[in-house]
Amino acid sequence: MYNAEIKRRFLDAFVASDSRKKAAETMFNALEPYETEWGADICTRSKEEAQPVVSELIGLRAQSKKLRLPILRRYVKWCIDNGVEGACDGVLQIDELDLDKFKTQTVANPTHLQRYLDCICDKESEETVDCIYRCYYWLAYGGVDEKDVLSVTVSDVDLIEMTVNFRGKKYPIYREAIHAFKNSVELTRFRFKHPNYSSVIYKDRADGDILLRGLNELKSIKALRVEMSRKAKNSKYKTTTTDASLDLKISFYRVWLSGLFYRTYESERAGIPPNFMEAAHDFMDGKTYKLDKSRNLPEAKQRQLARDYLKDYIRWKEAYSI
Repeated sequence: MYNAEIKRRFLDAFVASDSRKKAAETMFNALEPYETEWGADICTRSKEEAQPVVSELIGLRAQSKKLRLPILRRYVKWCIDNGVEGACDGVLQIDELDLDKFKTQTVANPTHLQRYLDCICDKESEETVDCIYRCYYWLAYGGVDEKDVLSVTVSDVDLIEMTVNFRGKKYPIYREAIHAFKNSVELTRFRFKHPNYSSVIYKDRADGDILLRGLNELKSIKALRVEMSRKAKNSKYKTTTTDASLDLKISFYRVWLSGLFYRTYESERAGIPPNFMEAAHDFMDGKTYKLDKSRNLPEAKQRQLARDYLKDYIRWKEAYSI
């Protein structure tokens, strides 16, 4: 970590649980590249200089803001109180994180996601393996958990009802996603673009009935993540458009969250108040929580998580002026 001696002194004086001290240390390590670039500790930065870094560091969710931002503010105040050279109250002036973060890390609606996928993937009409990568994000947008995407089969997809029927739940297929799903369900081979040949070459897909199978069997979620990251890095956006709404930093989880918020918004328009208790329950499922005395019941933790989702939902709507 940058300025390690000062930060170690803070950690030694930091009256907190072991888990919060560990969180502070992790945060300081994440800060190091930014501080190295500045050549200065974050405690010396103005609000304007610190804001984008803090926004990136804290993350998208209100839940992470509640954990990291108070620790960072406490560190800066400690630096000021202990006469660390150059320490100022820049970080202490940061309260709400930029709504712009929601505009760069979420999508507003299915059309927005489709436009983004059009920038990083081949067109569906080209019938390349990119169809399965499109479906990877469309499964996220519909609400499928990432750990389950490699278990979804062709027979789980109902193109007539426009749903993915998986383990007793129905997940929506949006109109914009139909062509990608149709290709991923029906095609037995994909067009292969050879870098040295202009002629059309087709290659058979891997055996099996898994929806997200390409020319070779996908053995891990990591492979999907790496490929989507590569596509984003090489995005056609950089050369074909200046539309900032398509210059996104999204992931499976951020697409999943966008879909959750979009469906909540559609329900709200139909007169149903926002309620994230089911999403909070699903998030907690299979996890073990160490609950303090004031929140000694799983139900209390569930309500807390639901409130965090609601706060993020409100900020998502504000970001897109919905």
